Amino acid sequence: MNLPFLVTLGTIWQKAWPFLIAILFFGLIIFIHEFGHFFFAKLFGVRVNEFALGMGPTLLKKQGKETKYALHLFPIGGYCAMEGEDEESEDDRAFCNKKLWQRMIIVAAGATFNLILGVIICCILVGVDGDYVGTRTILRFHETAISNSEGGLQPGDEILEIDDKHVFSDYDVTFLMQRNNTGKYHMIVRRDGEKVDLPAVPFRVRTGGNFSYAEDNTIHDLSARMKKAGLKDGDKIVAVNATPVADNEALAAAIGADRDFVIDYTVERAGETLDVNKVKMMTVTVFDFVLLGEKKTVFSVLGGGVKYALTMSRLVYLSLFDLIRGQYGLSELAGPIGTVSVIANVAQESVQTADWSGIIMIMAMITINIGLFNLLPIPALDGGRLFFMFIELIFRKPIPAKYEGWVHAVGMVLLLAFMAVISASDIWKWISGVGFY
Repeated sequence: MNLPFLVTLGTIWQKAWPFLIAILFFGLIIFIHEFGHFFFAKLFGVRVNEFALGMGPTLLKKQGKETKYALHLFPIGGYCAMEGEDEESEDDRAFCNKKLWQRMIIVAAGATFNLILGVIICCILVGVDGDYVGTRTILRFHETAISNSEGGLQPGDEILEIDDKHVFSDYDVTFLMQRNNTGKYHMIVRRDGEKVDLPAVPFRVRTGGNFSYAEDNTIHDLSARMKKAGLKDGDKIVAVNATPVADNEALAAAIGADRDFVIDYTVERAGETLDVNKVKMMTVTVFDFVLLGEKKTVFSVLGGGVKYALTMSRLVYLSLFDLIRGQYGLSELAGPIGTVSVIANVAQESVQTADWSGIIMIMAMITINIGLFNLLPIPALDGGRLFFMFIELIFRKPIPAKYEGWVHAVGMVLLLAFMAVISASDIWKWISGVGFY
């Protein structure tokens, strides 16, 4: 075997292994979900006709005593096909002929298993991340802090709420404060055993995650939002809000001086001078305090993991509400293709930095996201099926299977169409760096 071939093979493997890890993890999430349905179906004596992972052409299949097991080419789904699941059946072991409470448990089990996996991963993350388990209590402030000004925070304060939302863990402090870019936060803390209401705790806000720039003010690594606004990799910024900027220091100062973070740029591009106006910059809050950590024990790690899972669960629903309110566009969503790409990138970065907390956090977020999303009362999802079962529970009579089947069929078509659009956006991001609006 010649050396050039080995080098080529090594290069291919170096690029491919992060995606293989991502696909395997995605497959694990799907397997756990479908196994939840399968486990309780078997437990309650439901006939399972087929248990499959993936979609498309069949790679492997095996006929068991009762159930056919199959592995398909595309790792984007799976199913646990039960007798009488979508139609009437005379079989005593059919899903439709089981007691309502049993059917509800079977349907809810997939998402529940995903959430349990999410909690386990969160416990692992808390266990490997640092030497201490974070708390909600402030240990000390940085020298340049402003949040400890008069009427603000104090050492020893335990943060209970931020902007009317309960703080479960130290991670909540980060997530909740990044949702508000005003630099003012309504906080409720426990101080000396009593609750204290702090209506406007101040923090510095700066731009972040928009682009990087070289010494000559040439920008690169632009976010999708910056590209949509009209900036391009390789642009050289020569003015900010009509003020010339000769170097990095002047550029940073000019951007930081704009307090509404909507900026007019003048750039040089391919020998031309262009104006790119009203660019809405992404911002981050500058944290100016340090939270107290407690020594790791089995119980503190388990408790921290559960709290972190609660934090992620709420973040999923808050993000969904933000999407409905129009705060996010299609370009900021990711389907299976985009998700695999994100996992692969984080996996590669984790190997390079020998820090695995990033990939563990992404895995926890994705499995919790899938679990909660499946519980939404949307036709074709588990939550949609549970919705019809709750109607049956209330009115003591099921909706005819054929009508429920029509609703789920329409829901599936719409869901697949939505996934197709998101997947097309993911692919377009790879090609152009910018997703759909």
